[in-house]
Amino acid sequence: MLPVRALVLFLLACAPAQAQDGTPRDPIQQFSPLPLHEVAASVSERYDGRLLAADTRPPLPHERHFGTELVYRFRLLTPQQNLLDIRIDARNGRFLSVSGRGQLAARRR
Repeated sequence: MLPVRALVLFLLACAPAQAQDGTPRDPIQQFSPLPLHEVAASVSERYDGRLLAADTRPPLPHERHFGTELVYRFRLLTPQQNLLDIRIDARNGRFLSVSGRGQLAARRR
């Protein structure tokens, strides 16, 4: 009897979630990241420099703890020739972290 209960609980846990109107919700359709070019524009508005690279990364454990599902990572070369590593939440455009030398000098007012 116990294995049958375990199987039923497992199947219930694996069943797709239902929306309020009774239609199934697809988790892939729920996630919609911001367009990369829009997020890159916000980086350029905040920091002076040249964008060298942009890619997507999985969130770090502490970022995932706050609900981040996907991270845009940018590498920016400042006018002082410093390299900044910028991590942004792909869903809402929130700056998660900025590391590197010369952050204050490169920050636009």
